[in-house]
Amino acid sequence: MSDTLQVSSTVRPTTRRQAQPARNHPAAETPVPGELVHRPHPEDVLITSRQRRDGSRFSLTGQWPHNHGYFTPSHGRHHPVLTGETIRQAGLLLSHSELGVPLGHHFILSDLVYTTAPGHLASRTAPTPLTIDVTCSGTRMRAGALASSRFDMTIRTSGQVVATGHSHVSVTSPGVYRRIRGERLLARPAPGPLAPPVPRELTGSASDRDVLLSPTGVPGRWLLRIAPGHATVVNPANDHVPGLSLLDAAQQAARALLAPARFVPYAFGTQFHRYAEHGAPCVIEARRIPPTLPGITTVEVVGEQHGEPVFVSTLTGLDAYH
Repeated sequence: MSDTLQVSSTVRPTTRRQAQPARNHPAAETPVPGELVHRPHPEDVLITSRQRRDGSRFSLTGQWPHNHGYFTPSHGRHHPVLTGETIRQAGLLLSHSELGVPLGHHFILSDLVYTTAPGHLASRTAPTPLTIDVTCSGTRMRAGALASSRFDMTIRTSGQVVATGHSHVSVTSPGVYRRIRGERLLARPAPGPLAPPVPRELTGSASDRDVLLSPTGVPGRWLLRIAPGHATVVNPANDHVPGLSLLDAAQQAARALLAPARFVPYAFGTQFHRYAEHGAPCVIEARRIPPTLPGITTVEVVGEQHGEPVFVSTLTGLDAYH
């Protein structure tokens, strides 16, 4: 999965914002500049500060919104994809601000894996303050800039661990990326009518525009559906389908498969195999797999294009929280 934001220069940010203690009051903290986390809209930025602890460890602060238009709470708990988006943004921020990656370079995630503590994920009437401890390992640098690393993260609120997770990241320069992508570098979503959505009640979406699945008539199988110009899901600079779309399509598919039973995953692991290209159908298939322990439900979701896997997600939920 690639994650990029096209900019007009390759500026190396140098200004460091010191981490502040998480505050338990309704006022929202000021987010970091959106270009450092590849988010053009301030309301989508989840990270608020950073601080280096040593050569491989960092501390960040952030917040989860309580009234975001897209990341709506599910059954009184924060949106299942918020943890993954927090891990993604934290890695991007550190890469740009602390590890020498210029803006305009391209990030490729090979995986994004996290486990949450369901009892500490309750949404509030104000933003939820976060502290995020990050450890980098297996780090490779090239010409003073990050080439690849694993980011391990522990996310806390009010001193309680709410999630742990990791991602593997590699970085390519614009020139290398152009050679990799070739003529596909100019690909953008094709205009045209939007496919009909599955009922939004099945996916937990706030509106039909947020539904990422279109029915195929085959149980457990859908087509990826993305509303043109969607402020959160669509990055107009991307030459392929953004990774966030794939993550959320996976959790929507797991919900739709198990409906009308509730499904709120506490564990979510995704392996990314290739880009999801614009202009070609992306098939999303979900199936329930045998649980390894009693009291849990596990769903595997596979995204395919041209008969080849794009991503594979495994989502696990506690039956007691359904």
